[in-house]
Amino acid sequence: MSIQRKPFGILPGIGEIEKITIREGRSEVSVLTLGASLNSFRYTLKDNSVREIVSGSESVESYVDDSTYKGQVVAPFANRIRDAVFTLNGERFILDRNNGKNNLHSGSANTGYKLWNVLFECDNGVVLNTSTVDGEGGWPGNTGVTVSYMLKDDTLTITYTMKSDRTCVVNPTNHAYFNLNGCGTDCRKQSIMINADKYIRTDEALIPVSEDSVDSDYDFRISRVIGERRDGKYDTCYVLNSSTAAVLSGDDLTMTVTTDRPCMQLYTGEFFQSRMNREGGEPFTALALETSSRIDPMNNGRTDEVLLEKDEVFRTVTSYSVKEKA
Repeated sequence: MSIQRKPFGILPGIGEIEKITIREGRSEVSVLTLGASLNSFRYTLKDNSVREIVSGSESVESYVDDSTYKGQVVAPFANRIRDAVFTLNGERFILDRNNGKNNLHSGSANTGYKLWNVLFECDNGVVLNTSTVDGEGGWPGNTGVTVSYMLKDDTLTITYTMKSDRTCVVNPTNHAYFNLNGCGTDCRKQSIMINADKYIRTDEALIPVSEDSVDSDYDFRISRVIGERRDGKYDTCYVLNSSTAAVLSGDDLTMTVTTDRPCMQLYTGEFFQSRMNREGGEPFTALALETSSRIDPMNNGRTDEVLLEKDEVFRTVTSYSVKEKA
């Protein structure tokens, strides 16, 4: 087990970006201080070949204004807010409109574009933090965000902790893109089991319409090849049945996702841009599994999923466990 820190690049107006690499067992994980982004997840197979299973880049510039949000810790709020507005305790908050008329991934307040501080390192991981300012992007509260990346037994565990000086709403996630067959190949050839009886049906702007049964092309309760239906095009929020959210299967690896969040968004990378990633980043070359609340909860009677009272602590944990098939 080891941890290594080294410079990754310098960005004007932001400063020097570091890459922290954690090695344990067959796994090696790299995290950037820009966006606390998961830059790499490499797994050594039994034949000693090394597989990169997370889409990233070796260019620091590719992380600036990255429309794919690759690897970022998105906070204070992931996913979309209808019409970029919500009401909390009788007060109306108007957010950035950065996705048509809607707000996506916190707009200009997104911590995925911020420089994070390394609080400390330990034997098997690293802890980073940053903050958002009250009113930034329209969001309420001076809010501290702390994230730990811990690697043990080939399981990467990400813990998010948030605290604010004002009652607010929070919904952090990690926006890493995975491909167990190696990023750059067609992610739709993987199979996935998603432990969900319901999904959130959305309109053309991906704003919720209803919560429906998955008894359709959205049913992954039994592991299925992703590309068998809908040409593998998914940008879909699933309402989870339990903490075992999903099992992703490639040719020779599996990854189990566990979480305490109520939902997970499956996005198969239809709109990837080639300049963004070390592997070329063409569409469908990796997929996101974003654990989170329901989409737009404040406008759909689900504020309880995301409410953070003043000076209280919000904490959530998601793990990714990788294994080689027998």
